[in-house]
Amino acid sequence: MAAIDSLLKLVEAQKADALIIASERVPLLKKAGADLALSMPKVSHDMVSVFLEDLVDGDQLAALHQDGSLRINHNVGDAVFSAELRSEHGRYHLAFYLQRVGQPAAPRRGTGAPAGRPMTGPQPIRSRDPGLPGPAIMPAPVAPRPPVISAPSRPVPEDSRHVPSDSPMSVDSVGGYREAASNAGDLIELALQAHRDGASDLLLSTGLPARLRLGGTLRETGLVCDAEQILALASSGWSPERRLEFERSGSVDLALDLAPGPGARPLRFRVNLFRQQRGLAAAIRPVRSEVPSLAQLGLPEDFKALVQYPSGLVLMTGPTGSGKSTTLAALIEHVNQSSAKHVLTLEDPVELRYVSKRSMIHQREVGTDVESFASGLRAALREDPDIILVGEMRDQETIAAALTAAETGHLVLSTLHSGSAGMAIDRIIDVFPGPKQPQVRLQLAGALRAIITQVLLPSRSLERVPAYEKMLVTAAIASQIREGRAHQIANQIQTGRAEGMMSLEQSLLALLRSGRISIEAAMDVAPDPDSLRRAYRG
Repeated sequence: MAAIDSLLKLVEAQKADALIIASERVPLLKKAGADLALSMPKVSHDMVSVFLEDLVDGDQLAALHQDGSLRINHNVGDAVFSAELRSEHGRYHLAFYLQRVGQPAAPRRGTGAPAGRPMTGPQPIRSRDPGLPGPAIMPAPVAPRPPVISAPSRPVPEDSRHVPSDSPMSVDSVGGYREAASNAGDLIELALQAHRDGASDLLLSTGLPARLRLGGTLRETGLVCDAEQILALASSGWSPERRLEFERSGSVDLALDLAPGPGARPLRFRVNLFRQQRGLAAAIRPVRSEVPSLAQLGLPEDFKALVQYPSGLVLMTGPTGSGKSTTLAALIEHVNQSSAKHVLTLEDPVELRYVSKRSMIHQREVGTDVESFASGLRAALREDPDIILVGEMRDQETIAAALTAAETGHLVLSTLHSGSAGMAIDRIIDVFPGPKQPQVRLQLAGALRAIITQVLLPSRSLERVPAYEKMLVTAAIASQIREGRAHQIANQIQTGRAEGMMSLEQSLLALLRSGRISIEAAMDVAPDPDSLRRAYRG
């Protein structure tokens, strides 16, 4: 289908009369004489050009530029639109009027497609990705038979799955796609294939080929998706709370369960759905079906000591996509199998699902079971946990609540985006205003037990293997935290092998000498590449 068709379907869905699209403006629906702006960003001139090139051939485009206007008819399923196309001062204005039964079609010049090309059916979509070498024609994929989509993990009333028609997001985000579920079959199959192939991520963007991240490298697929398909894929993860979050902020985290077929075990995915300049996009991460062990992740057995502290704060840090959450999941599962403890997790969203074994595990989802990480932490103090897992320490309120929990006899595990232990400490302290920072340093020096900073590198077998920095809080490091000398912690880690510490350089050297990674991969993440090269050659 033409790239414009998903927007044109809104005309019938909203019982409107026309759709107006102009370069660098928000699209409008005309309904009962009123103009209704769609709840979406302005449409760029390049995107309008893509719409136009799908509708007319080269001769018609030349005529439009010469005469300034052109009229065509365009079919979307059984609906017929009379379209008036105008070109003014290098910009385009496209007006599509729905032809009602018994209403004559508007005069037109030519047809809405080149000679020999049918007006209906799949149409090629032109990729305008600036990262690609020139415009590419991507054939519309033939959708396979859609796999079964399992029901949402939490029952949602049918009348609350979509925003009402008078909601600001109903036109472009939800309301126009009420019957879209059957159109996501090709994306569902691609997501399932990504899970089976071990891809770390699947990236979708309206009008562009989907891309898979395999072994750390993005690879383009032949599947071009539209906003309707992206939203249809995400629809099984909607809840009223998630829907409102997306309406309010323009992005939302979801968890999806997709089953390959009837009776098959569902595969789980974490999805971030977001609006961007061309429309909808999504980053989809396959979640392991089983909670992995440390050995399966390529991490040492001494990591198990991180969950043997009776209280305190243990942080897993690193860049996005470095496996922080997966490593924490392996630690929780070790506790689950080896200790009789009460584990409470606060996640956004819940990814891996634990089955209580020796331990009792309760999982709470932010936005569904609890309002926020901070409120969940405050409530946790009255819920008798031994271990609290906090998905991410995002803000001052969450960090303050985590420190309080760690000081009051609980072991708190959490993640933070930072490149080293010293940077993580500085980031925690810098979240607070100046007058509070001395007190936070004292709290952190007393509560912090360890920081692991993890990165993933491509291996020679095209899988990714972890390298890490391991900092354990000693008396010397606690003193450096209290005195604001976090920049000196790297030296303590470098010389702390006897105390169980490991610098990132030492971890990289071990991987290099085992032949698991290349020197180029190691140099990309090394804090001091020259020092690493000398140590490796020496």
